[in-house]
Amino acid sequence: MDPTVSSTMEEATEAPLEQRLLFTPIDYVIFCSMLGMSALIGVYYGFFAKQKQNNTAEYLLGSKQMKVFPVAMSLTATHISAITMLGVPAEMYKYGIQYWACSISGLIVTIFMVYVFLPVFHELQTVSCYSYIEQRFDKRTRTLASGLFMFYCLLNTPVIIYAPAIAFSQVTGINVHIITPIICCICIFYTTFGGIRAVIWTDTLQFGAMLCALFVVMTLGTLQLGGVVNVFRLAEAGGRLIWFNMDPDPYLRTSFWLVSVGLTSMWISNIGVTPECIQRFLTIPDMSSAKKAVWIFGVGHILVKLFSVYNGLLIFGKYHDCDPIHEGTVQKYDQIFAYYVLDVARHIPGLPGLFVVGIFSAALSSMSTSMNTLSGTLFEDFIRPRFALKDKTASTVVKVMVMTIGVICLLLVFVVEQLGSIFSLAISVSGVTSGTMLGIFFLGMFSPHINGKGAFWGAIVSLISLSVIAVGAQLEILGGHLKYESLPFRYDGCSDFNVTGTESSTFYRDAAGHDNSEVPWVFRIGFMYYSLLGTIIVIVVGIVVSYATGGQKERVPLNLLTPWVRPLYRSLDYTPEKGEYKLTRSCEMTEIEKIAK
Repeated sequence: MDPTVSSTMEEATEAPLEQRLLFTPIDYVIFCSMLGMSALIGVYYGFFAKQKQNNTAEYLLGSKQMKVFPVAMSLTATHISAITMLGVPAEMYKYGIQYWACSISGLIVTIFMVYVFLPVFHELQTVSCYSYIEQRFDKRTRTLASGLFMFYCLLNTPVIIYAPAIAFSQVTGINVHIITPIICCICIFYTTFGGIRAVIWTDTLQFGAMLCALFVVMTLGTLQLGGVVNVFRLAEAGGRLIWFNMDPDPYLRTSFWLVSVGLTSMWISNIGVTPECIQRFLTIPDMSSAKKAVWIFGVGHILVKLFSVYNGLLIFGKYHDCDPIHEGTVQKYDQIFAYYVLDVARHIPGLPGLFVVGIFSAALSSMSTSMNTLSGTLFEDFIRPRFALKDKTASTVVKVMVMTIGVICLLLVFVVEQLGSIFSLAISVSGVTSGTMLGIFFLGMFSPHINGKGAFWGAIVSLISLSVIAVGAQLEILGGHLKYESLPFRYDGCSDFNVTGTESSTFYRDAAGHDNSEVPWVFRIGFMYYSLLGTIIVIVVGIVVSYATGGQKERVPLNLLTPWVRPLYRSLDYTPEKGEYKLTRSCEMTEIEKIAK
């Protein structure tokens, strides 16, 4: 960056409060009303509904009587967090729209969920999807998987909470340390007392608010820039339209391959084999309805992601000649979309409040899901096997666990704010655990030869490797050694441009000319590849260890294998003493022909 520009930015790091775009009283009313409605849903299901939350089946699965639409909306709201709403537009503004390739990942993930994972879990009908791992492998591997999920939730949830807190701070001037505890306490309240029913219905309500805010902002922003064609024209002139960067370099921050391939493995794990999704699908009584919920969720997930990409173009179009970071009206790129909404909608009473409600709704839905699901997983995997508890006592224990998890996540928010951008941080955290989890389930569902030792040590090696890479990369970022050059930002349209007559340029690039070559190669691997790398490590190590230790000693039940591979293994004879499968001659041709068809 130009030294002059850097100096200007440092002097304007914090704009005076009276110069910033802030909430009006109507915005506060809308915001508080949504939070109040969410709390009331928790009160209703906790104290007044016919279905009392006094047993774990009702508290965690809603007695398996939920409908398709609210479950699909709840899933979509859960996976469209504030990171998507704020982080994706900021990423597009800074690095271009290559994230659009996430739509490809979304389609692949939906297909995998419907035809690979959902049939297995729906047949098992278990509260914790990790009980599958114990049935397929052993208890040790199940405990490891549950611990990984706990690790993921406790690291990822604070990032999710922090994202809307900084947006709220931008539009109100209220410190994040004040607003975060208030919001978290409301979420902890309705999740604790309302159970999965309250979580699903508040998610549905909040997702509706989120969509309304998105559509209104997109419409206003497009009209102000003169239509969709002009939005893309400005983006192209600013170099933001990068559709297919096919460079296979794994050290890039983003490319077509990083997004389409890297994110696919992470999303398959986060959607296909995590309790927060499986638990919701099991609240639906039949398989066909569950598949409908998956398809609705898949389409909604892809559309909202693409809307967020488009919002990044709207931001750039609005500030194509005057970067708000340079001007000092915004402190962090993660806050720029919140500032943009206030700027665009300043003359429409209540719209900024609706937007921030949408942002917080996305975060609250993700946080409530994490607390409810993690408490259920910990109870089923660690407490129920060790203690004989009555239903009412068990329900109370789960509620206490929800509150404890919520408090821990709240405390960790203040650690997250010291780290990097919410977009890369969230994907990095998820990548550490998601690849390992996906590898375990892939080994279990796709091959009867893999044993528990292979799955366990494959997971251990993957977790250690990815943790070292992710932590090392984060330390390099915090130390200023690992940076990625942004696309150019113009500032010649700002009101104070060249007031001193010393400006020598009209634009700057964040981290311009920075060389990452001195950073160890392993820490330069693109963060979107973490999950894929973790999956590969588990599979490779798992296969090697399994064959080195004699393979699976007992025949694997067909219901523990994905439907895609069941026809093949029906035709295999099993030799227990050798742990080997051999194709039966009598059905060799017919089975192979069936698979080929």
